[in-house]
Amino acid sequence: MATLEHLLREMLAAATRPVIGIGIASPGVIDADGHVLEAPNRGWYDVPLAADLSAALGVPVHVANDANTRALAEFTYGAATGDGTMVVTVGQGVGAGIVVDGVLVRGRRHAAGEIGHVTVVDETTPDEDPQPCACGRTGCLETVLSVPALRRRVAGLDPHATDAALASVGRMLGLVLAPVSSALNLAEIVLSGPPELLDGPLREATLDTVRRRTMPAIGQGLQVRMASLDEDGALAGASVLVLAGQLGVS
Repeated sequence: MATLEHLLREMLAAATRPVIGIGIASPGVIDADGHVLEAPNRGWYDVPLAADLSAALGVPVHVANDANTRALAEFTYGAATGDGTMVVTVGQGVGAGIVVDGVLVRGRRHAAGEIGHVTVVDETTPDEDPQPCACGRTGCLETVLSVPALRRRVAGLDPHATDAALASVGRMLGLVLAPVSSALNLAEIVLSGPPELLDGPLREATLDTVRRRTMPAIGQGLQVRMASLDEDGALAGASVLVLAGQLGVS
């Protein structure tokens, strides 16, 4: 928190135009007031992030889940149409933002898109050992799909074995996404993260698994593609929070 506040003070001091607000993309479950309810990877629980920073800096602060801000960025600045887009963000953790009919899906307790903590590995999963997750459980999608987990999985493998290892994770992701695709009739699933890990066998296996496990009306025409924005997509989406919160632009 101290590091974040220090960074923001430096940015405010460097600004050459009036600052109407600050947008922050953060991991975790975050309510509409920018209150971080829980962010296991950061060790944050019940943190009034937006209110504390706004009081300290004297500027309106808007905070949302980083996967949600990526979805907003893809819809606002990128290639997403908003008809039914799910942006799966793969980094230190795994999360998803969902835009349906041009509206961000937040969920009953602001936790829509928390697919990273769906269990995909248990004692019955062939050739997989359930690993502990930051949320306190074992075998979550995040333990196999996060960037550190993917890098560990392919370390030292030859190209053929690497492709097979990434495809196996893609199949697990497809198992998680198939019922979501059916429930929402998604038009596209967008993967945001390192292309050398995601764009290839993993992406292809994800699409194949979703299509095999859903009816043709759902799977036909469904795309699984890489994000059209770079790694700063979450920050671009944070700017959308300010545009909407301060100017009413959506």
